[in-house]
Amino acid sequence: MSQPPSKNSIWAQEHGYQFHAETNGASFEDARKLSIFRRADGYREHVHGVFRGRSFEILDAQVRHNSENVDYHVWQTIVVVRTSGMKLPTFELMPRRETPGMGLLGIKGLELTIPTTASPDEQRLVAAFSKNYSLFRGGAHASIEASLKSTDASLPNADDLALMRKPSVLRFLSTAVTGSIEVRNGLLAIRAPETRVIRAAISDTILEGKDRDDLLTVANDLLDAFANSENESPLGSFSSENTFRPASFAGGLIGGAIGFLLGGGIGILVAFLLKGMSFFLIPVLAFVGFVLGQFLGKALTRSK
Repeated sequence: MSQPPSKNSIWAQEHGYQFHAETNGASFEDARKLSIFRRADGYREHVHGVFRGRSFEILDAQVRHNSENVDYHVWQTIVVVRTSGMKLPTFELMPRRETPGMGLLGIKGLELTIPTTASPDEQRLVAAFSKNYSLFRGGAHASIEASLKSTDASLPNADDLALMRKPSVLRFLSTAVTGSIEVRNGLLAIRAPETRVIRAAISDTILEGKDRDDLLTVANDLLDAFANSENESPLGSFSSENTFRPASFAGGLIGGAIGFLLGGGIGILVAFLLKGMSFFLIPVLAFVGFVLGQFLGKALTRSK
């Protein structure tokens, strides 16, 4: 007995797109080199077509993740659009709401700053962009690798990303809701966004049928924003990229642990030896010891 047509096949047929339920992955030249597919090991529901004059393909990718040494997979809908001859730098935008741990490690991407003399509208655009996204020149993977090697010689110059400081682009990104965004080798790739506000774990982010129109629209609106910003002056400037250093991170962890134990131990001794002292002093001193220990651990390993 044949299976009923899927929402994606119906959607593709309605718009005159090509549909393949089974696929080996993105077919555009160099699409497999995109970081967004780096951990993908399965694909399905592949659609090809032309939307607003630009060739695209959209598909679900099965992406491998690892947590506590256990591998698991999630499905993610990803759209890839040809940039139609536009000369765009290589970069990756990652939503801050989906990567809170990276900020704690100091993997923050380029920081966009603007003078206090800028207009309120310009201040708002920069603040919204900084709240929504982390920008990595050359891609997040290359940027993190450069941080580990303590050199960014292999990355594009930050000045090459002036396009990302244009008002039209910032205005679009201040309100857009997307997953990660990548531009590389004449292609723009955007992953469907996580929709849950509180995420207990990474989950499937699949768009089906007409919902795929939303992702296609976002991709094309972003490319239009790039094109329309050609004659605009960029706002602000980018400061240095990541601050993650393995030795400093390890030093902070070790120092924090030692400080926590010492602070807690001192709190116990003080509470028992000095009459009238509250046992609430124990967690307070443990916390203070952790903070001081982490600070000293990072300071002692900062140059390494």
